[in-house]
Amino acid sequence: MYVFVDESGDLGFTKKSTKFFVVAYVECASPQSVRIGIYRTLKHLHQRKKYSLARNELKFSRMDDYCRRFVLRKIAGFEASLGVVVLEKALVNSNLRKEPPVLYNWCVVHNIMLSLLTDIASGNKLNMVFDRSLPAWRIKEFNAYIKNKASYLLFEKGAALSPNSISSEHVASEAEPCLQMADAIAGAYFQKYENKNDEYVQIIENKIGAFKYLWRK
Repeated sequence: MYVFVDESGDLGFTKKSTKFFVVAYVECASPQSVRIGIYRTLKHLHQRKKYSLARNELKFSRMDDYCRRFVLRKIAGFEASLGVVVLEKALVNSNLRKEPPVLYNWCVVHNIMLSLLTDIASGNKLNMVFDRSLPAWRIKEFNAYIKNKASYLLFEKGAALSPNSISSEHVASEAEPCLQMADAIAGAYFQKYENKNDEYVQIIENKIGAFKYLWRK
């Protein structure tokens, strides 16, 4: 099983920071079909001159309304399961606001792992791919956290984490179309919560297999 993770928004707490932080992930057994679909979508937009030829990847924040809708409609037809985690930052307690790495790990790893426990416990190998956004010194620590979190959650369920059952890598989104798909999903949900525009989410919401809102009152 492959899982591709990307996010939208930030984890700052200044007046210029976003109000929400959104994490989206794509689960698929065979990512190659998704990669081909994203590549063809980008090629189509280039050929129709709807998206700049200078842009070699699909970035939701750089798309106009037409491109966003076109991409999301394509995504709705791909063979993949989608998941979303939404953090309302106003609900984050003061201690976590002072610990951005801890808050990031919780949002990006803990809640995704909860939705994948059944697959991991069944012995399926999990390959996790993240957009390369963390500094190099944080990647090793983050990768260790992934395995420790999975091990702990499985222990609570009375199971054990098999050796080498989880791998993780951090790559540039331009080189991985599946991350571009996750970016579009995160962007759609960010528009819904940050800007009160749910028109994009309506296109893909039937594909969302797991949804978590942190922390709903």
